[in-house]
Parts: sequence; structure tokens; C-alpha cells
Amino acid sequence: MPLEHEIARAIVKCRKTDTPMIVAICGAADLGKSYLSASIANALRSRGVSSDHVTLDSFMMNRDERIACGISGYQPEAYDFNAIKVQLAKFSKGQHITFFPYDHSTGRKAIEPTMLPLCDVLILDGLHSMHAALLPYTQLSAFIYTNDSYLRCIRREADLLKRKQSVAVSEEIEPFEFVKYKRFVEPYKEQATWHLFLKRKWQYSFVRRND
Repeated sequence: MPLEHEIARAIVKCRKTDTPMIVAICGAADLGKSYLSASIANALRSRGVSSDHVTLDSFMMNRDERIACGISGYQPEAYDFNAIKVQLAKFSKGQHITFFPYDHSTGRKAIEPTMLPLCDVLILDGLHSMHAALLPYTQLSAFIYTNDSYLRCIRREADLLKRKQSVAVSEEIEPFEFVKYKRFVEPYKEQATWHLFLKRKWQYSFVRRND
């Protein structure tokens, strides 16, 4: 059974049918959190559970603002957690939520908000989707990780293709970003319901918690 269907089955098993549910997908940048979140949402819909996903990037400072402040996207300060909590609280009450989609190629959020359709399960993906401020709203979580050398390789590729950065800029910021990941994001791993190891692009496997 594909991993997204295994996770969907686990979500359905844990879910209370009369209460909206939020599942956090966390991990380093560029490991496919949004891809997996969309796949899980599709798997849930195939089981008759209405589901959608939203990325925490939609609540992140624009890239030029972060650069001006000397802040990395790996730092919690880059996100508007108050705005995130307002939207998650609305979802938990069965209300529509809105967000401003982030474009990685431009480094900027959309000017006009997007409204998420009402659904039973929301998949929230992002570097800080397991931040302490958001834990009261989430019921389950998964942390995606891989070995450090592959993570660095993926980051460099994403800098060039997704963020449209030059090789020089990518090489300059990569060590700084890696340190920030280790400090601010990797610690979430121990809190996660599931650990998912990225073997290669879009291919994940469950890892037992004592491994």
C-alpha cells in the first residue's frame, strides 16, 4: 500500500467524525512536504473524507523582507503565528480559512487571499507546522527527513530551479541555512507521530520510532 494511503488510513482510524482534524507535516525545506500533503489529502478523499492542505509558507515574510531583517525561513520569526492560529481556530470551528499563497520563484506572497473550501481534515505542511504555538490545534504529525548529504544536494537543486537563485548565492547561503535547520526544525522530529525517511524524490518510508 502506498505510504500516503497508509497515513490516510491511520488518520481515518484516529479521527472523530464530528470534529475537524488538523494533521501537521514537518521537515526540512524541499523534501516534498507539500507534495506528500496533497497526496494524503487525495487518499483521504478516496476514502470519502473531505480533505485539503495548506502550507505554512502562506504565512511567511516575503523573501526581501527576510533578507532585510537577516532572518532565514528556518527561523520561527519569519512566520506570523498569530495569523496562523486565527485561521486554525476558525477551521477547528468548521469555518472557512483564508491564506496568501507564496511563490518560491519570486519569494513573495499573493496580494489577494485564497479561501480554502470547507473540509473535515486539513493537512498543514511547513518548516514550523509542529511549532509549540500550533500544537494545540493539531492531532497527528509526520516528520520527513533524510541523510545530511542528500539534504544539502536537494537544497542546492531547489535554490537553482525553484527559487531561481544563482549558484553563487546558493553556495553562500547553504551553510547558514543548514545550521538553522539543525537548530530550529530538526528538534521537532522527536515530537512527531510518524517519522518518514526520504529515500529519493517523492519516495518515503516509515521509520520505527526506536530506529
